[in-house]
Amino acid sequence: MPQVTLNTNHFSLDVGGFAGFFGGEEAVSAMETVHLYRARRWTGWFNSPGSYSVGKRYGQLANSRLWDGMFPGPNIEPTKFIGLDGQSGPLYVASQSGTFLKQTGHLAYLLMQRCKDQRTVTVEGRRTRPNKVTILEAQEIGFNTDTVPSLTIHARDGFHKHIAFLPIATSIATCVLCAWGDDWYCFSLILLGILANGISCFVIGSASIVLQSVASSKTAPPGDGMLMDGSHVIVVLGKEKDVIAITQGKFQLEYKSWVRMPIRKERRDRSIVGDGIRDAHHKLGRQDAEGGPGVQSDEDAETNNEYAAIGLCSLLLVAQFLTQLLLIPQGTLFGQVMFLTSFAVSWAYNLFLSSMDKEYLQEDLLIQALGLSEDHMKTYKLGTRTTAAVFACLALQPDCESKEWGKRSFKPQDILRQFIPNDTQVWAVWRHQVLEQMKSSEPVLQSLDLEACGDRIAAFNDDEKKLLSDLLLDARTAYQQHLILRRRTLISTSSSVKAEA
Repeated sequence: MPQVTLNTNHFSLDVGGFAGFFGGEEAVSAMETVHLYRARRWTGWFNSPGSYSVGKRYGQLANSRLWDGMFPGPNIEPTKFIGLDGQSGPLYVASQSGTFLKQTGHLAYLLMQRCKDQRTVTVEGRRTRPNKVTILEAQEIGFNTDTVPSLTIHARDGFHKHIAFLPIATSIATCVLCAWGDDWYCFSLILLGILANGISCFVIGSASIVLQSVASSKTAPPGDGMLMDGSHVIVVLGKEKDVIAITQGKFQLEYKSWVRMPIRKERRDRSIVGDGIRDAHHKLGRQDAEGGPGVQSDEDAETNNEYAAIGLCSLLLVAQFLTQLLLIPQGTLFGQVMFLTSFAVSWAYNLFLSSMDKEYLQEDLLIQALGLSEDHMKTYKLGTRTTAAVFACLALQPDCESKEWGKRSFKPQDILRQFIPNDTQVWAVWRHQVLEQMKSSEPVLQSLDLEACGDRIAAFNDDEKKLLSDLLLDARTAYQQHLILRRRTLISTSSSVKAEA
C-alpha cells in the first residue's frame, strides 16, 4: 500500500481573504456593550475578527466631510447610533399637571418593558381580558445641576472582565509563539490586531452615560400620571421633576473634548462650475452683508459634533484588514494557525458579548439612576379593563377632599375615559356611580350596588342591567384591592416612623 505524505513546505492556509469579514456582525454587536459594563473599554486588547465591519460602521460617527467620504452613511449621534436612544415610549397622561404626551421617549419605553417582565400580584375577581397595573413611587433623583438636570450613571460591574482574560491571554500567547517560531509576519499582524481593537474599545468606550432631564418649575404640581401601553399601565407617583425625567428624559453619551469637537456646520456649495449661479449667490451674499443687522450672521450657524478620534480608530481597523489581507499569505503554516487560533477564541468572546440582552442592561442602568427597587414598583394583574381603570384612578386620587379636586385639576372622569371611552348609557351610569363612591368618605361601597342607581336604570332592559351589575362588581374588586394597598402603606409608614424614633 503506497504511503501518503503531506508536504507542507508550500502549503498556506491563506486566511487573509476572510480575516476582516469573519465574525463581523458579532464584533459590531459586542462593541455596542462597551458602555454598558464597567471597565469594558479596558478589556479589548485581543486580536478580534471583523475589523472591516466595525471600522466601516463606527466610521460613520466621525461626522465631517472628510470622514463622510471615507465612511458614507447617516450622521447619527453616538447615543442613538449605539442603541441608547431611539425607541418610542407609551402614552403619558398626567392626573394633576395637565400634561398629555401622545408619545414619550426611550426611558419610558425601557421602564415599561421592565414593568411588563415584573412578577405580578393576581387580584381575584371577574375575568375577561386581564390588564396589568404597576404602582411606581418615583424617588428623589440627585441631579448634578438645576438649570439642565443631569446625572452621571456608573455602569454595572460584570463577570465579563474575568472571561476577557481568555482572548487576551490567547492573543498574547499566539503572538509570542509566532515570534518564537521566527514568523514575524504573523507576529506583527496579531500584534496589530491587539492594538487596533484595544485602542478602538478604549476610545469608543471613553464616554460617560448621563441621564439628561428637563428643568421643571419648583411650584409645579405633583407629577402623578399614567404611562399607558395597551393592556399594561404604569401609575407614576412623585414630584414633577422626578416624573419628567421618565417621560421626557434621555440617555446621553458624554465624550471628552479629545474625542468630541464641536464644529460649525458650513453651508455646502452646490453650484456647478460655469453656470453663473455661484456668481449670483456671491453677489446676493454681499448685498445681504451690507444690508444691516437684520441679516443672519455666520455666528448663528448650526454646530455639529465631530468625533475625529473615532474616525481615526475606524481608519486603523480598516488598515488592519488590508494589512492582514496582504501579509497573512506571507506567513508560515504555524503562524497562520496561531493567527487563526487567536481569531477563533476572540470570536467566541465576541459571541458571548453579543448574546447579552442590551435592552435589559439599559433597564438596569435606568432603574439604578432612578433609585428604584422592587419595593417601589408593584404590579397587579386585574381580570378586566374596568377593574384596572378604577384601580388606577384610585391610585391617582389626591389626598384631599373631593371639593378640592378642581383646584388640583384632578378629573377622575377623564382618567376613566382614557381606559374606556365608551359613551353609552350603561357606561355613563357606571362612571357616575364610581365618581359618587370616590367622593364619598364612607368605607361602605354603597354607590357600587345596582339598587343605588335608582331611576337612572329604569329604562334598562335585563341585558343592560346584567352588564351594569358586572361593571359595578369590577369596581368593587378594584376598591377592595385599593383599600388593602392603602392599609399596607399605612402600616409600613407607621413602622418606619417608629424605627426612626
